[in-house]
Amino acid sequence: MLTEYISAEQCAHCRLCCHFRRNSAWETPALEPERARQLTERGIPLMQRREHPDANEHTTFALHYDGTDPAETAPCPLLTSTGCALPREQRPFECRIWPLRLMLSPTGLPSVALYNAGCSALMVPSDRSRLISFATGPFLPTLRRFAASFPPSIRPFHSDYIILCPLN
Repeated sequence: MLTEYISAEQCAHCRLCCHFRRNSAWETPALEPERARQLTERGIPLMQRREHPDANEHTTFALHYDGTDPAETAPCPLLTSTGCALPREQRPFECRIWPLRLMLSPTGLPSVALYNAGCSALMVPSDRSRLISFATGPFLPTLRRFAASFPPSIRPFHSDYIILCPLN
């Protein structure tokens, strides 16, 4: 979905968004019901999660951690040595729009946010500017429609993200 702004090669090399620290497991994607059904049929381990008191319960990937260290990481169960096991069009919406995220602003307003803590694809200022222009312009109606149809995708505010614009 965002391959014009972030190359598949950049993502396959980095994989930051496909590994989750125990203390950031709230970032695993909220799976749309149809996507969850398809993954269950494939035997992918899923679970119900409510990561924040103000967040809706949602289905997401079950992650396997060996210990209890909050910084220990676990990969997405669909991550392979060549990237995601799913074709791009079958991936969860949140995965397809990364490093964008639907998120509440600090004041509680549903918004479009951008990950601001290490996505290597955003290190080039011109690429970052183009992505922001796309997210707040021609892509905004798609984000609004998805948020309206699937409210669990709107996450509580987190300081690793910058709010780009309101969804309304």
